[in-house]
Amino acid sequence: MKTFKRILAIIALIFLIFGIKFCYEIAYSPYNTAISHSDRMTVFYRPGCSRCHKVLPKLLLPAYFSLKRDYFINANELTDKQLNKIGLTITPGFYSHGKLHETVNFDKIISLWEER
Repeated sequence: MKTFKRILAIIALIFLIFGIKFCYEIAYSPYNTAISHSDRMTVFYRPGCSRCHKVLPKLLLPAYFSLKRDYFINANELTDKQLNKIGLTITPGFYSHGKLHETVNFDKIISLWEER
């Protein structure tokens, strides 16, 4: 019984650590830092975007357990100049390796996610 409780505690600790990392990524994703790290995935979203609501829930689990630092940026909080700099016209947008992909094609998104 003690072994089971220890295993359960370790699993809970792992979920807690990844949860803290994931919350940090969503809460603290500054635009300039995200754009300067082109080897990482930057996800641009809008809270009221129906396209985002279709795609982003499917990314929560991979993002939650990712060991890499990813950025999640609310496009409503960006200036027009910042949006124009990367070419974002519609959300969701996925920026990686200096290229922006505005897509809801989940297969394309997964391939971008794996390339990062």
